[in-house]
Amino acid sequence: MKKGFIFSSVLLVCFASSLLAQNFQSDVHLFQNFLKDSPIAQKAYVEPGFNYGDYDLFSTFELGAQGGFPINPDLEIAGALNFVRFNPEVGDGESGLSDLTVLGKYRIKTDANMDVSAGGLLTLPIGSEDVGQGNLNFGAFGALRYPINEKLSGSAVLGLNFIEVTTFDLQGNEDTEYETSVQLGGGVIYSINQQMSLVGELNIMTEEEYTMLSGGLDYVHSSTGRLRGGIGLGLNDGAPDFALFFGYLLIL
Repeated sequence: MKKGFIFSSVLLVCFASSLLAQNFQSDVHLFQNFLKDSPIAQKAYVEPGFNYGDYDLFSTFELGAQGGFPINPDLEIAGALNFVRFNPEVGDGESGLSDLTVLGKYRIKTDANMDVSAGGLLTLPIGSEDVGQGNLNFGAFGALRYPINEKLSGSAVLGLNFIEVTTFDLQGNEDTEYETSVQLGGGVIYSINQQMSLVGELNIMTEEEYTMLSGGLDYVHSSTGRLRGGIGLGLNDGAPDFALFFGYLLIL
């Protein structure tokens, strides 16, 4: 676990280096931090899609949508909702609705060298406890994008999340408390050509022991649609060993 964390930290430092040219690739969304990203959308957008995760003893499948809309040029409201399928290696699986994620972010600064936003989020506990949902979590984050050269830009996310957990005392009485998790995210976006971009990311969440390295492609399919897909590799126990992302981003 320690080796994985050290390896992840080195990659994160590499992602967060250099500030030079003038291109943010702000029309290209991240995969792992799709909502927690600095650019403020100019138009409403939605991305229906699915995620698959393969763990040691089970797998998960999520089908849903995420998206947002701008209130003004510096303020955006966003959200995400999924149908979740949980499949253990032994025994019957469970299915149910996820909690509803609601997020807001505000642009603090934008110029030729950097784009910076800050925001907050919470999960409304409407989901099924059968698939580990039904929790009121909340948090805050800051995000930035910066140009590295004409074709390459970098991104970073720093967040603090408060996660609701249920505990039981010796008498079996149920209690709810919150655990604090620090999130560190870094990424690079490389424009292969005018239609296709490569997106690489590293995402770390401390309390969940979650570290994932991912890579994906964003392809401009039409003036209002982008085809997006990628894979992720988990680097410690809280992340899936292998993950698959796929979505179609619609600009409304």
